[in-house]
Amino acid sequence: MHATNEVATGHRMRPKTPERLRLATLVTIGVCATVIVTMLILLVLIDHFAATYAKQQAQERLQQLSWQMRDSMDRGMSRMIDHAQVIAELAPVRDGQNPAEIRRVFDSVNKNFPNYAWIGLTDIEGKVVAASRGLLEGVDVSQRPWFKGGEKQIFVGDYHPALLLEDKLPETEDRWRFVDVALPVTHSDGHYRGVLGIHLSWSWARGLVNSLLIPADRQYLVEVLVVRNDGVVMLGPDYLEESTIATTSLDLARTGSTGAVAEKWPDGRRYLTGYALTGTQARPGHPTLKWAILIRQPEEIALADFRDLQQQVLWVGGAIGVLLALIAVALARQLARPLDELSAAITQRKEGTAATIPVIDGYHEVHLLSRTLADMVGREQQHIGKLRTLNENLENLVRERTQEIEQKAQALEDALQQQLVIQDRLQESEAELRATLQNANDAFISMDQDGIIVDWNEQAEHLLGWTHNEAVGQSLAELVVPPAMREGYGKDFQHFLQTGQSNIINRRVELTALRRDGVEFPIELAVGCVARRKGYLFIAFLHDITERKLMQASLMGMALKDPLTDLPNRRALIQKLPESIARGARLGKPVAVLFLDLDGFKGVNDGYGHEAGDELLRTIAQRMIGAVRTTDTVARLAGDEFVVVLEMLNGDQDAMEVADKILQTLQQPFALSAATVSISASIGIAMHWPEDTTTPEQLITLADGAMYAAKKQGKNRAVAV
Repeated sequence: MHATNEVATGHRMRPKTPERLRLATLVTIGVCATVIVTMLILLVLIDHFAATYAKQQAQERLQQLSWQMRDSMDRGMSRMIDHAQVIAELAPVRDGQNPAEIRRVFDSVNKNFPNYAWIGLTDIEGKVVAASRGLLEGVDVSQRPWFKGGEKQIFVGDYHPALLLEDKLPETEDRWRFVDVALPVTHSDGHYRGVLGIHLSWSWARGLVNSLLIPADRQYLVEVLVVRNDGVVMLGPDYLEESTIATTSLDLARTGSTGAVAEKWPDGRRYLTGYALTGTQARPGHPTLKWAILIRQPEEIALADFRDLQQQVLWVGGAIGVLLALIAVALARQLARPLDELSAAITQRKEGTAATIPVIDGYHEVHLLSRTLADMVGREQQHIGKLRTLNENLENLVRERTQEIEQKAQALEDALQQQLVIQDRLQESEAELRATLQNANDAFISMDQDGIIVDWNEQAEHLLGWTHNEAVGQSLAELVVPPAMREGYGKDFQHFLQTGQSNIINRRVELTALRRDGVEFPIELAVGCVARRKGYLFIAFLHDITERKLMQASLMGMALKDPLTDLPNRRALIQKLPESIARGARLGKPVAVLFLDLDGFKGVNDGYGHEAGDELLRTIAQRMIGAVRTTDTVARLAGDEFVVVLEMLNGDQDAMEVADKILQTLQQPFALSAATVSISASIGIAMHWPEDTTTPEQLITLADGAMYAAKKQGKNRAVAV
């Protein structure tokens, strides 16, 4: 029975030990989870800030384009109003009676400004008297908005389709659309004559878009939209033109603000849209049109570079995560190895093998456990165990230090690689910006707060004559600012650094610049500043406006000349006479005004025709110029009336002698193409002494009255008052 009990005891099954996770597995899971969570947080943060930065950069670019388009359209409308005012002041337009002569003036203007599709002059009833190319002459336009609006003041008509001119103008790829400018025209005597109307072709706006967008903008689908106040798209993609839109950017632009937004358009796509409103900075007295300028770009294209960076960050982050997970596995195995060794030794001793219990000094718990077990085996192995433990600790320490060095070296290499990627991105962005500035139509100059040039693009080299290498490092004032303006430039520059206020910086102004060859020329300048950690960086865009100034001077000269005799007209006389009076007052010399009216001119004009009359007036003008000094002024007021301004006189007798000389000159026969005629003249003389208070207008009136007195006394004489 005892044997039976032993057998039964020997075959008794031991309870099965439940399986548990090993320490290495637990450590690996914990470290991997920590790495994954950390990497996810870093990726989310990087993605967020990179997306915000990319969107901000794209929006700033679109906002800048909207500013440029707005300024270009405002300048174009202002220039059109200026041209209309100059044309309305031309003598043939104000007083001319020959439609062919007025038409020649309009055709000349149309030739110089081809965007003016039609220029016309109406009478007071609204009938077209003369027009460029003769279009609509004789047509009643009294019901057209531009005629009604331009009867009393300058009128600007909004974008509209062509009605009367649709079938008369040449066929083009685009339908004819106009923007109108109209204003009242008065005769030289102040009486209302009619309305001058100009139709600006909408191709002008398309030309502005073509000059604004560089090839890179078109490649990346940047689109310009000009929207009327009622939401109708006047300029934009073909499928949107003439349609009505309603977007957030349009609502913001109507408030007069500028900026950029991300929004969803009616076509279902999301765009980044820059917006601005024209007419917010109009000059006094100039009517304006409130057009919304929208510059849009598909959001996926605007953020394409960011998406590429996002994918690269995900790949790099994933690779780093895998690497850290492998390191975690290795570290977990390293931490669990002492316990595995101790477990193996205990198992061997349990199975009867004379295995030595190692004393492990990896960390406190293992060391304490191994030491306790080693003491149980026997003190005789204590010294050997200590020596082995020291040797193992030394190896472990070297191994751990080596692994730490390798890990740190790998981390440093990864950080350097990431830094190189970021540096490459920054260099690409800098190269793109530099390429944009180098190919800009305007000259670009940047300088630091000491006025030293930092950058200088190719257009600046062409405009100012200095190469990039010659200009960089030099003072802007010494290279570009004319000597007479340098003191004022320096004061304004220092005033801005001290107060943040300037008459030039953050404004668009017209100034004079100095070229390398010493020639001064007019420019339009826009200067902005960027605050940096140390001081400011100033950025300037400038372009030559010499042609614009010459055109303005030419038009002004035409407005001051009598087209028939080439003498100064009434307007020039009104400007000249006060200057002559002021000079006489400074020098203590009297000034004389001679008012001359021809006797018998009407008979020549009626008997031989207007062409003979015009030839006679031109010949009389030349004789009068030959009868006075070069310092004196001969002007034609209107018809057969002339005025002579005499300066540097000694008294009444000098004026009377000049008048007698003119009368003798005019008494000589005139050999005209039609016949030889003789006429005379009646002259009225009015004196202005330095102490007199008589105004120029009163002086002309007195001379006019003296002329009528000369006629009453028998004509062909001079009478002084």
